[in-house]
Amino acid sequence: MDINEIKVLVELIQSSGIEEFEMEKSGVRLRIRNSRNLQVTGVAAELPHTIVTAVQSQAEIPPAEEEQDDLYVFKAPIVGTFYLTPKPDADAFVSVGSRVSKSQVICIIEAMKIFNQIESDVSGEVVEILVENGQPVEYGEPLFKIRQS
Repeated sequence: MDINEIKVLVELIQSSGIEEFEMEKSGVRLRIRNSRNLQVTGVAAELPHTIVTAVQSQAEIPPAEEEQDDLYVFKAPIVGTFYLTPKPDADAFVSVGSRVSKSQVICIIEAMKIFNQIESDVSGEVVEILVENGQPVEYGEPLFKIRQS
């Protein structure tokens, strides 16, 4: 959301007589409370008598670390349940520090009772595993960070 979208929302809420409005979009929560007795500073200073609160969730705040050119983010090719092991009692396909090669199976994603073996797109070293074993994943969700070799 940009400042113009927020201003339009505030104007709509003021003109409609709604006392309080709250919404969440792309990890940003916006809460607008219409009150005739309050002073406002900051974002809505031009729109008196309205309080605007925007909070970005912690999950959406990117880490402060510097991105490296050779760091590849491997994303889920399908929707389903992510598994690091072929069986509950078996060793993981990969772990942090593991070397992987292109076309090597690095996890399984279960979709509609079918266990799909997911292969790496690149060769390199697994730097970080971004999801937990047994966690549901969406298409395009980051699963691994791999330092390419």
